Amino acid sequence: MKNYQELAKRTCASLGDEKLDLAHMVLGIISEQEELLQAIVKEDEVNQREEMADICWYLANYCTFRNYDFNKLVGEYQFGFETEDWEENVCTFDVYTSKLADYVKKYIAYGKSIDRELEERALGGIIYSFQFEDCEFDFVKDLERNIKKLEARFPEKFSQEKALNRDLQTERKILESL
Repeated sequence: MKNYQELAKRTCASLGDEKLDLAHMVLGIISEQEELLQAIVKEDEVNQREEMADICWYLANYCTFRNYDFNKLVGEYQFGFETEDWEENVCTFDVYTSKLADYVKKYIAYGKSIDRELEERALGGIIYSFQFEDCEFDFVKDLERNIKKLEARFPEKFSQEKALNRDLQTERKILESL
C-alpha cells in the first residue's frame, strides 16, 4: 500500500501543466464512477473492484500532483459507512467529487488557489465512500490487482497507443486471479 502512489505514477502521463493534470485526474474520477455504477447494476464484483481501484489510481496521481501522501489519506479515511445502502455511498461520493471538481474548476478558470484543507477533506470523502454492501473494497489486494493490470498494459511506461489498444482478456484474467 505504501508504494501504490509511486507505482501508479509510473503509468500516469503528465500533460505538462498542473491545471491540465488536475483536470485530467478529476475527469478520470468522474468517468470511472460511471463505469463503477454500471458494474454495480450488472452485479459484476470483479469489475466493481477494478473501477474502485481505477478511481484510486486517479486519486493517487492527483495526490502526487498536489504533494499529498495517498497512503496517509487512505489510512485516515478508508473506514466508510456502516450502511448497506450503496446509493447513499454513491451520493456521498458524488458530493465530494463535485467539491473537488469545483475547486479545480475555480483554479483553472479563475486562478483561485485551492484551499488545502478543503481539498484534503474532499479527497478523504471520496475514499470514505468506498464501502458497498455487495463489494467490500480491499485496498491492498484491489490496488495490487490494479498495478498488475497496468503493468500488463504498460510494461515500460504509459503510451497512448497501448492505452487505446488494450488486451482486455489478459487484463480480466489478472483482475480475477489475485
